[in-house]
Amino acid sequence: MKEAPESSRHSTIIIHHRNGRSFYTRFLHFIVRHLRDYLGKPKEKQPKGCPRASPHKIVRRTCEVSERCVEDIYLYDIVPRHLRRKDKPVIKKRIYYFSGGGWQSPPSSQHWQLCAKLARDMSNTATTLVSYPLAPNNPAPDSFPLLLRLYRTLMRDAEEKREKVIFAGDSSGANIVLALVLEALREDVTRMDSADVKDERIPYPSAIMAICPSTDLTRSNPDIEKLKSKDPFLTPDFINSTARAWTGDWDATDRRVSPINADISLLAKRGIKVHGVTGGYDILAPDAIMFRDRLARERVSGEWLEWDQQMHCFVLTWPYGVPEGREGTGWIIDMLKSE
Repeated sequence: MKEAPESSRHSTIIIHHRNGRSFYTRFLHFIVRHLRDYLGKPKEKQPKGCPRASPHKIVRRTCEVSERCVEDIYLYDIVPRHLRRKDKPVIKKRIYYFSGGGWQSPPSSQHWQLCAKLARDMSNTATTLVSYPLAPNNPAPDSFPLLLRLYRTLMRDAEEKREKVIFAGDSSGANIVLALVLEALREDVTRMDSADVKDERIPYPSAIMAICPSTDLTRSNPDIEKLKSKDPFLTPDFINSTARAWTGDWDATDRRVSPINADISLLAKRGIKVHGVTGGYDILAPDAIMFRDRLARERVSGEWLEWDQQMHCFVLTWPYGVPEGREGTGWIIDMLKSE
């Protein structure tokens, strides 16, 4: 299954290719395809405002979860139980994780378990799950300004504590992470052009981890239709409906909902690395790969795992013992440890 990483002599993006599909994954794809109308559909509309999340009981077996509210958004700090107060480590790095779910669903048990694994496997690193406002009652025009305010507060806090910050997310969560950082950087440039803040230090994250990101909400890529027969989970109708729910009154080309249209060169200017994961049987992958190619053209550094014949967010299957899910999760942890 494993192949050597591929990188151009002049490229700043390293691509780690994998191919093949285990029997377990083939069986999983068969099951998911027949249940996707149920699995992908939001269970209920979330109310106006930021929802409180419920940590999964499996996570509580190995980790302690504490809730805090910052800028009216709920955050959940996850700490392994074996870390006693007297053994409290010095935190040098903090991961803020935004879960996927079509911008409409709260964190799933798989998201909680992934964040708990990050907390257990990464020393001197704090892991925080962000429960952000959800569509359709909280579309981007309402939620994005709140998230920008949260970003500013979190970055100031990290600056005071001298912590490195990594923003991570999958699917719609990865979309928010990318759009949020890029928009903040754009605002920073405008601020720095102002004479009264020229010498002000503006903090920014050291890296982004984008897992199967949704990067273009116009859904206009013709490869979406070409891949739809291969994708066991997502359909064009579904990704179009979720995009409409999040964009609200904004145009789908707006950089704040389609980060592929943002000024990606700003990431290179700040030295922010962008790592990512894509699956070959994911109809969102063509747009993610276009985004990755733009990163390379703008000289943004990062490493990406590209696994053929894998579905959308396949790394979230690791709790069920799926080989590709476990290896993909291990790869993510290795990348985050290197930051």
